[in-house]
Amino acid sequence: MSRNRAAAIIIGVLICAPLLALYHLGAFNGIAAWFGALYGRMFVIREPLRHLLPVQYGYYTVLTFVSAWVCVEMVSQWRRFAYLLGATFLTMTLAFLLVFTGTLFEPVSGILGIWLAGIAAIGVSGWLNGYRTHIMRGLFAGRLSTKAFEELDATVEPSKLTGKREITVMSVRVLNPAEMPLDIEGVKFEQLSDHIQRSVTEFVVTRGGYLDDCDVESVRVIFGFPLADEHHALHAAQVAAALRAHLVMLAREVEQKWGKTPRFGVALTTGESMCGLLGMDDFQSFSASGEACDFSDRLCLLNGIYGTRVLLSAKTYARVKDNIEVRPMEMLYTTSGQPQGEVYELLAEKGTLPEQDARARDAFWQGVVQYRQGESNKALESFQNATVEGREDAPVRYFIDLVTASLKDGGKGVRSVPKHGRLITA
Repeated sequence: MSRNRAAAIIIGVLICAPLLALYHLGAFNGIAAWFGALYGRMFVIREPLRHLLPVQYGYYTVLTFVSAWVCVEMVSQWRRFAYLLGATFLTMTLAFLLVFTGTLFEPVSGILGIWLAGIAAIGVSGWLNGYRTHIMRGLFAGRLSTKAFEELDATVEPSKLTGKREITVMSVRVLNPAEMPLDIEGVKFEQLSDHIQRSVTEFVVTRGGYLDDCDVESVRVIFGFPLADEHHALHAAQVAAALRAHLVMLAREVEQKWGKTPRFGVALTTGESMCGLLGMDDFQSFSASGEACDFSDRLCLLNGIYGTRVLLSAKTYARVKDNIEVRPMEMLYTTSGQPQGEVYELLAEKGTLPEQDARARDAFWQGVVQYRQGESNKALESFQNATVEGREDAPVRYFIDLVTASLKDGGKGVRSVPKHGRLITA
């Protein structure tokens, strides 16, 4: 039973019990007689009205519990008072209508139950919501934007966050961590790490991501949890596209201030995961566990091999392909030979790619297709056409090296996967 329902039941009992005692002490007899005389003056009554106590008891009991429950559950204050006024009007109307059935119904006890229960419920609700917000803030402070936290706090019970759901996981990693702390004293390294983490997390969290984990080398962000978002993959891709430029500027800041140049990699994976309050005692936090989380961390490391900045899993690409610009990399296989799908590099949002970059992307894509079809000479020419003058393109260089090696060995190299594939740990 939820705290709100328990509070409504307790309030109902605490209000109904005194009202019942007042009835037995005769506190409402005088009020009932007054209303009986009033009805006699207002209507032509041939027979004395019957005062049915079971009707009185049942009515104020039901309305008391209902009022407590409604005022505890409702968030809007004006709606609470609108309900109380409406219930009061209903009680007065019922009292007049029952006269025509020969029944004396005094409305005061019912109205008293309605308002006492409603006011008590409003007070208790404020305390419960304050306590709930305090608990929620401890679990989500710094992990969600202020706007997202307020929406979560107002609409979602923490207990309802547990369960399987499809999410998109973003991993952001420093790809050259071993190079970063060299020749830097402890305090400066702490400042450097804090600057990187704070810059990345604030950028992503303010754009709707949920900060799941953060350490000196990586940041993990979830889209689609704890707030449900049917477009979580697209939302994550849009944030990742904007993050590309931010990471370039961040790397320059770090180099200017600390003399170190971090290389960043980002990966997005989509899949079903178990979400909920994970961990124990003081180490609990709302998080997710599943293939999407594990795969995102492993996929992120491939940026170091390809020289890419943002990689997408096949599932993520399938959900956002109409809204982004990409180019393909390789097919991924587990060490047991099971295909993991194709991986793509995110270039930009749809329609924002400059014309020369779009031509280079098309040539690159053609080169990948030709390479997979075994047309190495044509593939080499396409990859060479995929370069933009005056710009170093690491993925193009990666594939040119692959094609060149393939031409040298005549495609006879021993491989456990197709030559356009890559092994990745399961």
